[in-house]
Amino acid sequence: MHDAWRNYANAPQEGAIVCPSNVIQEGKSHCLEIINNDGSFPVIATRIEGAIYCYVNACPHQYLPLNYRSDSIISSDGSRLLCSAHGAAFDIKTGNCLTGAFDKLDAIPVFEDQEGNVCIG
Repeated sequence: MHDAWRNYANAPQEGAIVCPSNVIQEGKSHCLEIINNDGSFPVIATRIEGAIYCYVNACPHQYLPLNYRSDSIISSDGSRLLCSAHGAAFDIKTGNCLTGAFDKLDAIPVFEDQEGNVCIG
């Protein structure tokens, strides 16, 4: 997996808790900040067909959060994350940009621990 997410300021360490697993609902997005000693780190988490996908909440166009203008950032068919600032669309499972010539979203590897938390992998 690509590790570009590690290059962001305030990137959390492996094993850091993202959130409780039960707050990531099927077909919904959950935008949050991971708080650590260095500051906060913006994350988008979503669950599709039971699998959890996490990305840095920064559109590669202008690095604004995808939910900059609206918290409604999943397409009506549930397959794309949408940038509310300028409308770019990204495949939820890969982070690849489906519109324009933008880079992909920076994926964050995660796993669910035995206590029911989503953690940085």
